[in-house]
Amino acid sequence: MNLSEALDAALPEIPRARLTRVHPPRLDPDLIVKEDLLDGEAVVGVFQRSKGHYFQFPPIQWQLFQLFDGERSYEEIAALFEEQTGAPLSTDDVRQLAQNMDQSEFWYQSPQERNIALNEKLSAQRTRRAKRKSHVNIAHISFSAWDPNRYLTLLDNKIGGFVYSRWCFYSVIALFLFEAVVFTAKWSVIGPDIPLFYNFTKKSFLDLVQFWVLFLILGFFHESAHGLTCKHYGGEVHKMGLMLIYLSPAFYVDVTESWISANRIQRLTTIIAGIWVEMIFCGFAMIAWTNTQPGQWLHDFSYEIILITGIAVIVVNLNPLIKLDGYYFLTELIGISDLKERSTALLSGWVQSRLLGLPVDLPVVARKRVPFFMIYAFASGLYSYLLLFAVIRFTYNIGYNWFAEFAIIPAGALAFAVFRSRVKSLWGVMTRLWKQHYGPASQRPVLSLAMAILLICMLFAPIFRDHEDAYFVIEPSRSAKLHAPAAGVVDTIAVHEGEQVHAGETLLTLRSNNTESLRSKATAQANAARFDAYDAQVSRHSSAPSAARETALRSEKIAEEAQSSLTVRTPIDGIVITEDPKSLVSRNIGSGEELLTIADGSSRIARLFVPSAALDRIVANAEVSLDLPGQFTKFHLQLPALEGEALTLPPGLIASQNYKGIKLPTFYVARLPVPERYGSIPLGLSGRALVLGQRRSLVARAWTVGMNLLRAHLW
Repeated sequence: MNLSEALDAALPEIPRARLTRVHPPRLDPDLIVKEDLLDGEAVVGVFQRSKGHYFQFPPIQWQLFQLFDGERSYEEIAALFEEQTGAPLSTDDVRQLAQNMDQSEFWYQSPQERNIALNEKLSAQRTRRAKRKSHVNIAHISFSAWDPNRYLTLLDNKIGGFVYSRWCFYSVIALFLFEAVVFTAKWSVIGPDIPLFYNFTKKSFLDLVQFWVLFLILGFFHESAHGLTCKHYGGEVHKMGLMLIYLSPAFYVDVTESWISANRIQRLTTIIAGIWVEMIFCGFAMIAWTNTQPGQWLHDFSYEIILITGIAVIVVNLNPLIKLDGYYFLTELIGISDLKERSTALLSGWVQSRLLGLPVDLPVVARKRVPFFMIYAFASGLYSYLLLFAVIRFTYNIGYNWFAEFAIIPAGALAFAVFRSRVKSLWGVMTRLWKQHYGPASQRPVLSLAMAILLICMLFAPIFRDHEDAYFVIEPSRSAKLHAPAAGVVDTIAVHEGEQVHAGETLLTLRSNNTESLRSKATAQANAARFDAYDAQVSRHSSAPSAARETALRSEKIAEEAQSSLTVRTPIDGIVITEDPKSLVSRNIGSGEELLTIADGSSRIARLFVPSAALDRIVANAEVSLDLPGQFTKFHLQLPALEGEALTLPPGLIASQNYKGIKLPTFYVARLPVPERYGSIPLGLSGRALVLGQRRSLVARAWTVGMNLLRAHLW
């Protein structure tokens, strides 16, 4: 803390006149300068290492900045610039340019000037804090960073030569090819697990802690890879820390110096380094996952690494539609560093100017780039909003595990914080549009009339659809339960949970003392019969031994059939859905006891539980909407006739409660076939459903509720 910070709270505000520069500023002698190309045009990149600022100027503007030496007056700078370039420049323009750059802290500052500038900064911050209603920006909360330059220097000296060698590069490419093969071969397993892994409604607190710890560890290695690559190619990295982006923790690292110290290929390498190292983690995790047995700790842990790194890299980091690694890689590749800002400004200006007729200046963009800018702005905006909705849904899923329906409160608060500025901007555009077409004089009565019409429409228009809450669970349309043919001990298990099996395939074998005793007895009888037959042949007596031999053969056949029945085979094609079949090994089993369940994986049904109290409000062939956990898409089916008698919900469908004053209703069951177009939904998946009815207005709904209360309590 310097003197200005220490006395900021105690001293009064310093008059601004005392803080104004007396002489023109001068360039910082420690600037790092490099010529480059931006969007096909020459630019001069300037980096201030002491402040971490990076600027890009046209060459002619940089030529003007070089004339600021702290001694020349504004008049002398303007005259000298006109003499060197032939371009006329007024003294006021030079002074205004210097003041603008002074606000960006571009010029060199002596220790005294730095204290004065810091005092101004603290005063401005104090004023903003006094005026600001909220002290927290939920979209971006950053924590104090640490300087990793020494750590990265040591790391580069130790492993830099190995990591950035050619043979290491080819080895990693081979690892990526292995990943592609495994992803393709195992997609039927990995694909359905992706929404389940990122569905937090059924995760315990320990599962959440494990997820975020693993996520942050991988994030640290991701950002370290960026910093190490920047360091390896000559840059310095002085900022690394932790931030919260919409309450989601993430690491960050400042590799701005790579735009000065590195060439274009090296900058692209720096940008892609984080994704590169995450895919390496994914590759090693795949090696461990494919070479370990299910149930082992390493097997399960490796699979979680695959889901986090593979999905996060492909969907988020590698996507150029948001400002992460994929975006910066694309902008560096095409040479347009501010692609998102320029394209968004072009699309927004075009909509306001051409569609809404507002007086808006369109940004200057080369004609050949206009289609690309428009398409990118639309796709980027759409994807960004979908991602924001995903973050809100993610928050709701986490809260639902503890608060059930009340999870809408934190999710709604986050939605308000996220979309507040966007709604405010939209409101500003609509206000300008209204004033332009109707004028401020007629604004109030027309606005009141519009609000009244909107209120009447909301009250009387049939836009709200009736619905009744229900529950569902996904089950196979056909299944087979396999039972023990005899009492015994499970000897071997040939399958695991989730394995695809075919009709006639051996699933397990039993070992029975009775069967072994019967077989031993039959074998002894057969041996005795053969001996008697041989003895009779020698003594020429054959009738009695022949009868004994037939009896022995029948006993041996019965023993073989009993032994064969101890091998349990599946009667249908399907999937093993019994949890942890390996746990049956060496277990004593009674005759007729259930062993395994095989589900027909080719088709599925949704078993729907409808509250009995809602039957009189459900129309025939009503539409049913299934809300699958972890997915935005809702599945729409048709309600068939309800079957059976009223029953209670199976355990696990809803959270248990022991309140004496709250009793769960009874439910009727319907079996809804799930069409093949909805894909392979995981068996056992459960959630909430809506049985939809007709559309009615709010007034009609209120009338129905009121009449029902009258009938129930007065009629």
